[in-house]
Amino acid sequence: MPASGNDRIVNQAALFSITSRVNMSLSDWLSHHPELFRKIIIPAHLKREIRDKLDQANINERMLFPGLDGLSQWLTRYYSPGIDVKS
Repeated sequence: MPASGNDRIVNQAALFSITSRVNMSLSDWLSHHPELFRKIIIPAHLKREIRDKLDQANINERMLFPGLDGLSQWLTRYYSPGIDVKS
């Protein structure tokens, strides 16, 4: 993988990068290419199970947003009552 000055891009393996131009608006690009994406609405009762499966695959705030922000988001969710990501 090429070197990057952005830890988020490295952790995501550039998977979520769409454009190489900084001044290009993602919203504009998407409006010109509606055939390339779709909106998926996850029912509330499935979110916990999906979040757990993503955690098992190491897809979480710590990996997507490296640094203190991602770690603090993950720790908040991990230790919040009623949410079990420890399994």
